[in-house]
Amino acid sequence: MTPSAVSKLISRLEKRLGVRLLNRSTRQFQLTNEGCQFYELGIQILNDLDELEQAVTANHIPKGRIRIHTSFSYWTHFLLPCISLFNQRYPEIELEAHLSDEVINLVEQRIDVAIRTGPLKSSNLVARSLGSTYKQYVCSPVYIEKYGRPEHPDELHEHQLLDVSYQRQNKTWLFKKATQEISLTPSKVLKVNHGEAILQLALAGAGIAQLNEFQIRNALQQKQLVKILEDWNIHASEEFHAVWIGHDKYVPNRVRTFLDFLVEHASIN
Repeated sequence: MTPSAVSKLISRLEKRLGVRLLNRSTRQFQLTNEGCQFYELGIQILNDLDELEQAVTANHIPKGRIRIHTSFSYWTHFLLPCISLFNQRYPEIELEAHLSDEVINLVEQRIDVAIRTGPLKSSNLVARSLGSTYKQYVCSPVYIEKYGRPEHPDELHEHQLLDVSYQRQNKTWLFKKATQEISLTPSKVLKVNHGEAILQLALAGAGIAQLNEFQIRNALQQKQLVKILEDWNIHASEEFHAVWIGHDKYVPNRVRTFLDFLVEHASIN
């Protein structure tokens, strides 16, 4: 179907409903609040039809495509090792993975399941916990040999730090020791757009990074990285969730199967 044909159908639908579903400009379309609501309810209806179809098929075998969005780190350390097992168990399900560390619009990108960290801000998302992890401050022995080991958070202003680039402003690094708390906004930062690249930079001696425990476990064991400022704990743990749009009651069979698999095989211990 051509873009012009789709546009005409949407215009007809808007006229019939008496509301605007899309805000149009010369370069892009943006869903209105009514458009988002219509889309989400439409997805719910389609999911119900999918459930109905699968309920009457032989053996109730879950099938169909699942579009997932996750970070490179979670994909590398948790999903990738068990993808083959999932494919063996559920050969009728087709996974389509989209990898980035940014928070995307699930409606616009047509994502069925996303793996997200931190507090959930969107009220229309349903979530299942995949566990939590703590971050550690680390660098390579090579970096310490060249630039020394910082003994206090205030000394980090004199060091090269590594951080993500998709945030508009420098992220605040938090430190806690007994009753003392320190907030530090790094001034000398090398930024990249995903966590695994930060890990590789730290391994190469390019700077000091704060990384999840599961990312650095092997490197610490092999003495490729060392912890610094161990007396200063990072302020809080980082929660991981599998999220989707809609209601827990109306999850398609294929998506529910995938969510159950994540909890069993790809949770963060």
